Amino acid sequence: MGSRSRLKLWVMTSEYHPRIVGGLGIVATQLTRKLSKTGVDVTVLCTSEDGKNQLDSSRANSKIGIIRIPKDKKYYRKSSRSFKPKPLLRLSTSTTSGPPDLIHVHSMEYAAAARAAASKFSIPLVYTCHSLASKGIHSSHGKNQTQLIRSAAKIVVPSKWQAAEIKDLYPKSSRGKISVIPNGVKSVRRRRKLKGSSHELLYVGRLIPDKGIKSLIRAIALLSRAHKNVHLTIVGKGKSMKSSRALTRRLGISKNIHWISNRKNEEVLAMYSSYGAVIVPSKKESFCLVALEAMASGVPLVSTLSGGLSEFVNAKNAQIIRSVDSKSIAKAITSMWNKPAKTKRRIKNARLTAKRYRWRAIARQYKSLFLNMTKVI
Repeated sequence: MGSRSRLKLWVMTSEYHPRIVGGLGIVATQLTRKLSKTGVDVTVLCTSEDGKNQLDSSRANSKIGIIRIPKDKKYYRKSSRSFKPKPLLRLSTSTTSGPPDLIHVHSMEYAAAARAAASKFSIPLVYTCHSLASKGIHSSHGKNQTQLIRSAAKIVVPSKWQAAEIKDLYPKSSRGKISVIPNGVKSVRRRRKLKGSSHELLYVGRLIPDKGIKSLIRAIALLSRAHKNVHLTIVGKGKSMKSSRALTRRLGISKNIHWISNRKNEEVLAMYSSYGAVIVPSKKESFCLVALEAMASGVPLVSTLSGGLSEFVNAKNAQIIRSVDSKSIAKAITSMWNKPAKTKRRIKNARLTAKRYRWRAIARQYKSLFLNMTKVI
């Protein structure tokens, strides 16, 4: 392919606005939007919204075309939990003007299609690895992820911690391929004053064991003995939801917990400033956008330093949870309440931290990486 003056990307992702489940969808959406503003032409191949089995093509703006692909037997193979390469390539080439300069894939279910497109057009494949497959390398997702790591020219991860995890699991396949580019955060208007009580707490994220949700619920039970007005709103869903609700009932704190199964990212961002603190009790995090969003929103953050969190969270911008157990979480929350002056300083420092992670700056890092890998000038 000869050199050209405008970069053309195909982006493959299971989540894209408005179908956003977690951090992956936020990253894919915000990154492509910012790249398009720098003149990059983007075609997004994304999975259709749940319940919609119709192929759909649209434009987000003059630089972003979106093809939403249903998980039906024409395009998707359930046995391998992946999209079929040939139908996707036919579809993509018939709806775009010319081949891309680079394939950027976010989601494991596009592994075979991404690899086939990179091979057909003799172009680089960049894989942004948001997390390792939760069920291991022998699961369907794990096999797809292994294929991506082996075939990618570059593997982008949001933290040094995630880079180390991949190197440990794939020492040969990942050698010399990994680039660390953190996730970004949207600018949030400075709030004038706290709308909610300091005892109104917020948790946002999947309800899975690694997130520490049950330890947090037990911490609320401990706090409620001396603080009857403590209240926790939990936004999210996951395999631990049923058992977490049952735990709440057993502890007799159902009135202290409010459950919200899901919210759009824009709605979550608007929620932060109504709470006295955001709690992140995670045992493992590749990055944690929720913590960064809380910082940008000017709400106190009470967080562990697990995984990638330690790369931007510290005692100067957050109240630290030293161990993921109920007593440590309750102690951290109480300390945040009891030291308002220190909490205020941490909020100020957290805003300064968040400014270093604006999406515009993150997109520039990605674009620089892409240009260095292509013949675009």
